Amino acid sequence: MRSKSLGSGMLSVAYLLVLVNTGIALLLMPQLVNADWPGWTSSMVGFAILGMPVVGLLVSGSGSPARIGRWIGVLVIAAVAVRIVWSLYDAGSRAAFAAIAISPLLVLLLVAVLLFVYSWPWATTRALADAAQARGWTAYRELPPDLDLPGTALPLPVGRRWVVRNVVRTPDGAAFEVRWLEWHGLLCRRRRLAVFVGARLPVALPWLQVVPGRALTRSDLSLESAEFNRSFDVLGEDSRYLMAMLQPRAMQLLLDAKPVGLVVAGDALVAYDEQGLTPESLVRGVTAVQRLTAILPRHVLDQWGTNRTSSAGLRFAQPERKVTQGLVVLRLLATSLGLIALALAAVLAAAAAESQSLGVAFEPKYSVGTLLVAVLVLAAAAVGCGYLARSQGSEVA
Repeated sequence: MRSKSLGSGMLSVAYLLVLVNTGIALLLMPQLVNADWPGWTSSMVGFAILGMPVVGLLVSGSGSPARIGRWIGVLVIAAVAVRIVWSLYDAGSRAAFAAIAISPLLVLLLVAVLLFVYSWPWATTRALADAAQARGWTAYRELPPDLDLPGTALPLPVGRRWVVRNVVRTPDGAAFEVRWLEWHGLLCRRRRLAVFVGARLPVALPWLQVVPGRALTRSDLSLESAEFNRSFDVLGEDSRYLMAMLQPRAMQLLLDAKPVGLVVAGDALVAYDEQGLTPESLVRGVTAVQRLTAILPRHVLDQWGTNRTSSAGLRFAQPERKVTQGLVVLRLLATSLGLIALALAAVLAAAAAESQSLGVAFEPKYSVGTLLVAVLVLAAAAVGCGYLARSQGSEVA
């Protein structure tokens, strides 16, 4: 236990050291090429104090930050960008060369903006709200506090730090969209899952999952319908229970609603679609849940049902794998080394171009060959850290 605490403490220190040393390296960068662009020092101080913590925030999580964190991040990025633009204005005739030198930071700020936009919780789309209103349903931007949801953790393929948007309340259930960011080393992509929840079952049933279109060849049951067997994988522990639940009418409903999948766990009967919630998937998913609930065999409830849990609220059974502190440090180190390598290359190119335009000899503090080797070494180290982060992320993220 003590060893684990010591390791966590060392990783936390390493995280801070990477942030601090990156800022210092950027601050001293022009001295390596004997150049001094107006506003460089103040811009780098602002970037180190404000921008680097935001970069650390973006590479450390597997989901979008909290609402207040997003606004703070946006304000920080705006402040740093304004200061950098102002420093270019101060540079006057040297602005073009200063822009070359500072281009890696501008690119990083642009990437940060794109990440924030990528994970921003946009409001309910108009088309979805219109589709809900046409059927007498109510659309919300977020989960309303009085919405009755199952008391069990839903075993759906949802990552950590998820957010819920585009909620539609129906007379006997709800539909909503779950969003999260899925990291693969330094790369991430936004994931969306449309979830359709029926009314809470009167009893708790064993776990059952019907997964569409995966061809996992690990189905726990082969049913009478060849088309269903080709289209879905059925997962569960009790074959008698699975066959009782997946009667011919239920199989046909799932085939008609494909690619909607099904999960039964505890007092929850839930359909899901591995894409964002759209007017078409809304109607298809809600209809499938309503019909599946209506044809649920009574003898299944009597034979396999147990007392359901009393708690309610949206919860997901999270995957066992998680993002570790070591993975976060590797991501940040790869980003830091890559940024320093790009900054050194940009500063070297800007100083050389400026010297040539002025007709003077280019005399950096170290030889050009040495600086180029440093760029290559830093870039190789960044790629190596990124590869390790990707490999570790495939195991623990």
